[in-house]
Amino acid sequence: MKMHRVMKTSLITLGLIAATVLVVQSCNKEDVTPTGQTGTMKVKMTDAPANYASLNVEISKIEAYVQNKGWVTLTNQTQIVSVLSLTNGTESIVANSTVSAGIYSKLRFTFGNTNSVTMNGTSGNQTFNLGFGTNTSQQVEVEINEQVQTNATTEVLLDFNAATSVIAFGQNYILNPVITEIEDAQTGVKGAVQGAVTATVRIYNENTSANTYIDATGKFLIRGIPDGSYVVHVQAVDETTNELKEIIVPGVVIRSGRITDMETIQI
Repeated sequence: MKMHRVMKTSLITLGLIAATVLVVQSCNKEDVTPTGQTGTMKVKMTDAPANYASLNVEISKIEAYVQNKGWVTLTNQTQIVSVLSLTNGTESIVANSTVSAGIYSKLRFTFGNTNSVTMNGTSGNQTFNLGFGTNTSQQVEVEINEQVQTNATTEVLLDFNAATSVIAFGQNYILNPVITEIEDAQTGVKGAVQGAVTATVRIYNENTSANTYIDATGKFLIRGIPDGSYVVHVQAVDETTNELKEIIVPGVVIRSGRITDMETIQI
C-alpha cells in the first residue's frame, strides 16, 4: 500500500510538471508576435478637374480604420498637395505604410490651415486662402472597402473632387473636401473637347452619374464607372463666340477593364 501511494504521487507530480511545461510553452507562444502578419497600404490621390487655376491643400495626418482594432496612423507628416496637377490619370502617393493585415473600411484625413484656391478672372487670377466654416470640418472620413493581405501591397485610389470641395462664402471661399474611393480605376471614359474655353462633361444612365471638367489641354477622364451604356453630355463655352453650347452623345458603351476613348468632340 505504501509503495502504491508513492508511485501514485510520483505520477501526479510528473503530470503536473508536464502540464506546467505546456502552459509555459503556450504562454510563450502567445507572447511572441507572429511574423509576416503585416502588409502595405499605399494611398494614392487623383482629381477630377475644376474651373480653377490652382487648388492647394495641406494634409497633416492620414489614418485608416481596421476591423476589430480601430484607427491606425498611416502618416502624420504634413504635406501640401497641388490638387489640380492630378488630372487625367496623374496620381500622387499621399501615404505608403506598413499596417496589420485585415479589412479596412475607412480612411480619415486631417487637413491643416494652409489651403488656397486661385480663381480664373477676366482681369487676372486671384488667390484666396481657404478656411473652414462652422458646418465644415478639418477632418474628413472616406469610406473604402479594402483588405490588406500578409506580405502584400494594397493600393487605394482616391478622387479629390475639386469642383465641389470649394464653397463660395460671401466674398471668400471655404474648403469642404469631398473625397471618394475609385474602386475600379481600369474602367471609364476619356476624350477631348476641342474649340472650347471651358467645358463640363457628364456621363449618366438610369443607375449612375458622374461628371468632370476638361483640363487646360481640353482632355477629360472619368474612372470608376460601372460597365453599361451611357449618355455623355458636354456643356462648353465656345472659344470663338463665347456662347454656351451643348453636345449630347448617346450610346457610349463602357466595358469592364477598359477606358472607352471618345477621341475628340468638336464644339
